[in-house]
Amino acid sequence: MNKMNRGTRNLVNTILSLLVISVLGGLGYLLFSSGESFVPESFITAREKSASIATELVSDLDLSLQSLVKISEEDKNGRFSSALELVEQETEKIEKVRNLASNLSGELINMTQAVQGIEPASVRNLAFEAVSQEVFLISHLLNYNDFFGRLLSTLKMKFVDDSKYDSSDVQSFINTMNEEAKTVNSINDSFNQKLKEFDKAL
Repeated sequence: MNKMNRGTRNLVNTILSLLVISVLGGLGYLLFSSGESFVPESFITAREKSASIATELVSDLDLSLQSLVKISEEDKNGRFSSALELVEQETEKIEKVRNLASNLSGELINMTQAVQGIEPASVRNLAFEAVSQEVFLISHLLNYNDFFGRLLSTLKMKFVDDSKYDSSDVQSFINTMNEEAKTVNSINDSFNQKLKEFDKAL
């Protein structure tokens, strides 16, 4: 696993730790809450940035699946040079996804740190749930990205006629990626739904 993935996973662990701290810290607000709605500006800003990054990540995921279809078509038609070119293009995009995942982790940390200041407690709990959803999205997205990179490396071996190529790996990677993609989309939908509930509760 590369340094970027380790760094992003460490950020995910940091967010989870902050969520626990925020929940404990939020108990104090229950004793002194005025009952009026309040959302810190820092939470609003981080939320907007997180939503934008998450949308771009999900879009990139969908585009990568579409690219796999194109690669498969070129492969079936014997256009290996074209297929290899597509593989190399997708390989370059993997780093972009890692960077976006790292940026999203940073914004989720900002949301987590600001969530303690949200009033009342019922609204704050919805914010906790939304952030938690997006933390799990990052984990599954990184898994998807890892397997996508391994798939591209395997396909490249095929198109350059490398003897280490194993066709059984391809289907295994694709099956895992499809499951991770479904999970990412489902979690992102849940995140957006929680934010809608959050907005209605204010």
